[in-house]
Amino acid sequence: MQPATLRRAIADAIEDSELPRTLIAKDASLSRAALESWMSGLRNPSEESAAQIARALEQRAELLNAVAARLRRLLAPRK
Repeated sequence: MQPATLRRAIADAIEDSELPRTLIAKDASLSRAALESWMSGLRNPSEESAAQIARALEQRAELLNAVAARLRRLLAPRK
């Protein structure tokens, strides 16, 4: 994949997630500085780094789904 295409895909994913970059970096075991350098175009991410971000976003989504399900069970009418 072309570096510019990968950089744009990562930037789009980060922006679309609406999560703080610091949290994404932490979840992906990457530095915030690396994310910022990719977002600004100063450096090119590797495909492995992109995969780390994808895994981190998936894990965060699973966590949020579990939290929402727990809250829904609490709010469900008792029979």
